[in-house]
Amino acid sequence: MKQLAKKLRKLLNDKDINDLIVFGSIAKNNLDAHDIDVAVISDKEIDRQQLALEIKNIAKKQVDLQIISLKDYDKFIWITLIREGYSIKHDRYLHEIYRIQPMMLYRYELKQLTPSKKVMFERAIKSFKWIEKLSNRVVLVPISNAGEFSTFLKNWDIDIEAKEYGLLPLVRKE
Repeated sequence: MKQLAKKLRKLLNDKDINDLIVFGSIAKNNLDAHDIDVAVISDKEIDRQQLALEIKNIAKKQVDLQIISLKDYDKFIWITLIREGYSIKHDRYLHEIYRIQPMMLYRYELKQLTPSKKVMFERAIKSFKWIEKLSNRVVLVPISNAGEFSTFLKNWDIDIEAKEYGLLPLVRKE
């Protein structure tokens, strides 16, 4: 993500573009992503085709471009952007900026694994430092790592059930 952000950052030199937000499978670190979803934040008129072509040349992928203004704050896409969007301008995920931690809840079964494979799996899963284990077969994974974790589970040929949650931190006045 950081390499892509570095390449896209030069597009912010256009004074009509406030920010570019990358979201979707690329932002979730899905290595098999076939396209790139980008939201352009601007209050000016933007040439959609020209910008999409520039992004396609940089990313070497098909581009799905959304142009939104700050006046569109009531549009549902903002929830998606806050949950999984990566700001090119700020070089951070929006949920980090707003201190929100969207998570995926994974429930998996190891019934199909042999006892020795189960031990190997348990050792392998410990290498993911960002996982929060809730119980024996239930984990919380930050949405920004969901693609990587799903690929890991698929490589083990494990049955999974996944649900996405946007968890908000408790904010207190101090």
